[in-house]
Amino acid sequence: MPGFLDRYLARVGLEGRPGIDLARIDALLWAQRLSIPYDALDARLGRGVDLAPDIVANKLLSGTRGGYCFELNQILARALEALGFVVVPMLARVWFRQEPGDDVPPRTHIVLAVALNGERWLVDAGFGGGHVPAMPLRDGAEAPGNDGANHRLRRDAEFGWMLERHFAGQCRNQYSFTDDRALAADIAMSNHWTATSPRSRFICNVLVSQVTRDGLKSITNAQFSVQRGESVERTAIDTRETMQALLANQFGIALTLDEVERLALF
Repeated sequence: MPGFLDRYLARVGLEGRPGIDLARIDALLWAQRLSIPYDALDARLGRGVDLAPDIVANKLLSGTRGGYCFELNQILARALEALGFVVVPMLARVWFRQEPGDDVPPRTHIVLAVALNGERWLVDAGFGGGHVPAMPLRDGAEAPGNDGANHRLRRDAEFGWMLERHFAGQCRNQYSFTDDRALAADIAMSNHWTATSPRSRFICNVLVSQVTRDGLKSITNAQFSVQRGESVERTAIDTRETMQALLANQFGIALTLDEVERLALF
């Protein structure tokens, strides 16, 4: 049976074993985001999310499911490490949906710092939005997204690093993180809360998305959306059969009709 790296490269459509440089980091990141969907359905289905490496790999490399940040960035980190990169996971607070006066959000997201030529790079295949290429962990660093957004890193006096998203004339904080390595116990705790707490948005919502060449396609509860730049087309999903077909045809996610029924949307 092929080893993890061979399976991974086949799943994301890359051949050979890329070298250790920035172009290879971005090639892996882009290929994974185009190939493996953001899929938080197991939390909604009440299954929790098991982060055992073999379970994550078998699920995400099957071609019939995706995963959310703790799974997606785990397999990306494994692939990068197998190629010789040094990778440090870091827990992040998601601010994107916070309103003024809201409590400080918990650390429910995970990102990666990848060492290269004496510098560290922010790498993230697990945020359910548009694609962001690797960014140097440097105050003021910027990177264009695939959907017309621009992303900027800044130092925040209270929360460490803050990733901003500049789009359509607006600036929104996306997430913050510190330089601290996320230990296995902390990742397990964060994943458990995110996948099981009644307050988690992944329990309260059906969330699936996948990067496209010029934007994002997504399912949020009973709505399918396709974003290209500032243009968004939205379609209501009105039956479990329609949902099952959309998941399969648009995202490669195979759920039975009984599983779709348990999403409790119809």
